[in-house]
Amino acid sequence: MVDYHGVALRSRAVHEVALNATKLSSQYGAALLDGLLGWRGIGGADASARRDAGASFGTLTMELSRQDPSRCIEQFAASIDRVLARLRTLQNRQVDERHGLLLCLAAVLDWFPELVAGRQPVDSVTNLTQRIIRDLETIFKDFQTTTYRKPELVAEAASRLITSSLPILQAASTPNSACTYLQPGFKVVSTENIGDLLGAMKAVDALDKIPDNLATLVSTFNYVADAGLARPEKEAIAASSEASLVLLIFSRAEERRRIIEGWASAVRQRPTSRTANDTGVLFALTMAYPVTTTFGAPQAEGQDLVCDTILTRWASDNDIETRVAILQSLSQSGMLHDRALVFLDLLAEGLNDYTTNARGDVGSHVRLEALRATKSLWKTALAEASSGGGGGGAASDGVDAWLPLAVSRLFLRTLRLAAEKLDRVRTEAHAVLALNLESSFASGFAKLTYSSKEYFRTLLDLYSLDAGLHPRISQPAKADVGAWMAELLAGYVTSADTGNEDLVIASRAALADFCAASPQNLAAVCAALVSNVKTRQGQDRVVVPTLEIVAFLCHVGLFQKCPYVDVRHLCLQVQKAAYKTGSVRKLEACIKVYGCLAGFEEESEEAGPDPVPVALGDGKRAGILEARKRLAALMFHPWPRVRSLVVDELWKLFSESGRADSLKSVDWSKADKASLTRVVEQLGLRQAV
Repeated sequence: MVDYHGVALRSRAVHEVALNATKLSSQYGAALLDGLLGWRGIGGADASARRDAGASFGTLTMELSRQDPSRCIEQFAASIDRVLARLRTLQNRQVDERHGLLLCLAAVLDWFPELVAGRQPVDSVTNLTQRIIRDLETIFKDFQTTTYRKPELVAEAASRLITSSLPILQAASTPNSACTYLQPGFKVVSTENIGDLLGAMKAVDALDKIPDNLATLVSTFNYVADAGLARPEKEAIAASSEASLVLLIFSRAEERRRIIEGWASAVRQRPTSRTANDTGVLFALTMAYPVTTTFGAPQAEGQDLVCDTILTRWASDNDIETRVAILQSLSQSGMLHDRALVFLDLLAEGLNDYTTNARGDVGSHVRLEALRATKSLWKTALAEASSGGGGGGAASDGVDAWLPLAVSRLFLRTLRLAAEKLDRVRTEAHAVLALNLESSFASGFAKLTYSSKEYFRTLLDLYSLDAGLHPRISQPAKADVGAWMAELLAGYVTSADTGNEDLVIASRAALADFCAASPQNLAAVCAALVSNVKTRQGQDRVVVPTLEIVAFLCHVGLFQKCPYVDVRHLCLQVQKAAYKTGSVRKLEACIKVYGCLAGFEEESEEAGPDPVPVALGDGKRAGILEARKRLAALMFHPWPRVRSLVVDELWKLFSESGRADSLKSVDWSKADKASLTRVVEQLGLRQAV
């Protein structure tokens, strides 16, 4: 036996090392099969190790069959006998072993198509398939009548077994000549291979009657699939949703419609019980989307059933787990590409989900899955566009029809997320954004570290690069430079203000370099920051970091160099942001900006008698006075912390001129109103109280 302790990874031991040892000698292979059925294999306490053991059992069985072609059927049957013999000896409490054994049996059946492709004797293949069908019926009936300790494991393994049994069912229901074209069950039900799925369904529909023994076996699938779909575990959901497709394949057309409509009805309404879970049904419904093309209904009615159900549930259910599940199901389904126009608004809403609760930014899970769904959409769309295939079927949306709209809805949101502070979101957005770039540029961009100064500088420079974006995306994405920079900075400021220390340093350095590079860059950044303060009032997650970055640019001497900023307008927007707020952090950011704006007068005097255009000169002077007026008003704020922050700004403002002496030797957090009034008058500030 190859001891997995002697190899770095257990999975590598049971896959690569065990297979290579079997190739050396069939004696090694036979010993390894026995070992995999022991405590090191299917008896292991770790579920992933049992999955590896099951897959390896099937691989070794097929390798032994290849080594002796004359006895390959016997070897195949012997491995099945080994598994079934172990199953019969298990107690109900031995759930882990049952899980592993069912996975071993499923892995063996996955190799059945290769076995029969070798032109085996017809009688031997027929006898083997009939025997397997009887054994499967026994296993699934036992599943119906027995309650197990870990139902999620048994449901997963039984569902995998259903999927793996698909070529067995096909062989038993079709002429022997068709057996050479069989595919493993997991390939047939793959969402990337709907041609084989529809072909298998068409072959069943062509039968005058499904054989009785198959009909009896298929009748047990419903219970197994339903049990798996009701579980919350992702492994059980993935396995049972695939098994549900096998159930649909071997159901009559009217029964398929009834099953899918039942799933749609279950998904459309949120479960009333807190313990109920319909994520599995949701995955099954989206995976069954290709099946709806076989409905003999008016065009696209079947597809609309699935699409409308998803949209209805999304609109009526704000639960984070539900929305994550919807986006995950769309990512793995061809429905997202076929009906892209239908789901663009849903994806855009997912990219904008910033829901927070006691757990924190739970909306980040939705944003992450929305990015993954967007990635799958871009991969398909841009690959199809590059190959020149922009058309779509009668029930699908051609790429040319929806790509410009998708760019307008999704690209700028992706750009914003590529700059936001959460590493896991920024990493995924980085990968999605790379798909939107010209191939020669994308290779270098993909290699950038997502927290580096170079990465953030590239994001800032992207608009001005002539060969940066993919040609199909460039024009609609660059339609509005103001919207581009505003959306980018809405995410960028979160990294530059509230990210980790390295992230703050890198993003601020990149922003300062970008603004210093040219007056056009500075004007674009300043205009976008001021715009975000105005348009995103009420969104403190954007407004507060934006105010902090405005103050930062002032402190490094850049913001005041932009002659196109309406200082009075900015001051009024800051006043709106601070109005009746209960956030000390927000007030602190506002006070910092007031302090910077109030100091523009001295900086203007140093720069010259009239450093700004005449049209903006009056507005700038009015803005400076307004900023000082607001600082004076905040000196009378009831919160001591706020008064102390105002004093800090006043000290910066007047210390160099020698007028700040009146601020010394006083605890302003405890000062009375008379003292506050006196210092305001001494500093020449205009009260607003």
